[in-house]
Amino acid sequence: MPLMVDCYNVLRADLPPRMAGMDEAGLCRALATSRWVGPRGGGVLVVADGRVKPMGAAVSPVEGVELIYSGSGRSADEVIIARVRASSAPKRLTVVSSDREIRAAARARGATDLPSDVFIARLTRDHAKGVVGPRPPARPRIEPLDAESVDAWLDVFGIEDD
Repeated sequence: MPLMVDCYNVLRADLPPRMAGMDEAGLCRALATSRWVGPRGGGVLVVADGRVKPMGAAVSPVEGVELIYSGSGRSADEVIIARVRASSAPKRLTVVSSDREIRAAARARGATDLPSDVFIARLTRDHAKGVVGPRPPARPRIEPLDAESVDAWLDVFGIEDD
């Protein structure tokens, strides 16, 4: 995982107008077309505090970017620090956060640490100049089955419909 992003730390940074109001899914989309994803980039992990927000993205809407939530009783900071400490190749990591504890943990393991405002400036500049990686395909939209299909599958598996 070459890039770890402290989601809300980045989203609460001083965002440029074209990124204002961005949510978790929007950040994932912006990262998917950046230098950090694709043949020269690597895996991207976006870590958000807590649980999925109502109407929020439970998973990243794009390939190449993983979105996880820290869950109840644990902060995104704790998740990021634990992953940095557990990394088998910390010198390959870039950790994005303005949180001093996260950045210190990254530096202690030899990882590159990048403040959120510097990261946003680079991401914005890349997109403005067209310096972006390949656009990965969006994940397919999964629709619920219609009643006729449900009945057909119930018949296939021998399940009585109550």
